[in-house]
Amino acid sequence: MRTFYRIPMLVFMLLTQVTMLMAQGNKPENVPTSVYGTYQGEATTEITNDKGTTKGAKKQLKIEISKGENGYTVLTLKDFSVGQYAFDNISFKNCLLMSKGNKWQIYVPSNLYGSFTTKDKVYTLLLEGIIYEDKSFVHKDGSLDLNFSIIYKNTKIEHLFKGKKENGTTGIHKLTQQSGKQTMYDLQGRRVEKPSKGIYVVNGKKIVY
Repeated sequence: MRTFYRIPMLVFMLLTQVTMLMAQGNKPENVPTSVYGTYQGEATTEITNDKGTTKGAKKQLKIEISKGENGYTVLTLKDFSVGQYAFDNISFKNCLLMSKGNKWQIYVPSNLYGSFTTKDKVYTLLLEGIIYEDKSFVHKDGSLDLNFSIIYKNTKIEHLFKGKKENGTTGIHKLTQQSGKQTMYDLQGRRVEKPSKGIYVVNGKKIVY
């Protein structure tokens, strides 16, 4: 009888140790600022729907990598289109960058899922997004490989992006004096009237105040 009760306890202890190791493995690493910035390049596309899978058109894309909260990284698709719908930004938040020798592997613990409003403010679409970490890397030479899919309704558009970092981009922008009042938000999306020192979002861009 004693042996019977020891087996579940051993299984529980093993599962606890595995869970702890997995949690430790998913902690954000210290990412060098050289990784942050805007990458410009071309993506090949593949479209899958009820009719099957076909090759899509090539796209010129801009992708920004910026510092997020609690050590995480934000990956933003800039001026991105899904079919006829154009968006200012589509962001994968809480990305993890794992050091792999001379490159950083991009890993997303949970897929993108949310509503996004088009540039013209006419349509709001429910989109899903997936990053395939086995083909997604930031290289130390300033290049980016990103394999991702955006899903809308029953259509999945897979992208295989290759690009280079634009010179002088850091993913964080300085606030400059401009005419007119600017609406400012904190990193949680809350409107800020009297900002203190920190990082805020103005006109869709992160700025240092």
